[in-house]
Amino acid sequence: MFELETVLAFGVGAGLVAMAPMVRRMGNHQLSDSMSTVGKSMAKNGIKVGVTVAGVAGTAARNMARTAAEAAESFVDLVAEAKSEMDESGAASDAAPASEKAITKVKVD
Repeated sequence: MFELETVLAFGVGAGLVAMAPMVRRMGNHQLSDSMSTVGKSMAKNGIKVGVTVAGVAGTAARNMARTAAEAAESFVDLVAEAKSEMDESGAASDAAPASEKAITKVKVD
């Protein structure tokens, strides 16, 4: 999701912001101010992209969790219906007379 250029821009921007005070101490105030301004801009843009990506990823994760919960609920409902039908068919076969029950013998080689 993060593009290499965005991560690289954030890293360079953070580096420029970190180095600006050292350049100022060496006596070049104009370069220090420029480094600080450009570095802050680059770092902020990288952070904005990160926040946007995190928001999109969070939304996708919530949607996936919701979908999984709905699928699980449907599966539980299907299992309950199947058990109910098995109980009903089991009660019906128990009530049938013995003469109606057929026994099939199967021989497996």
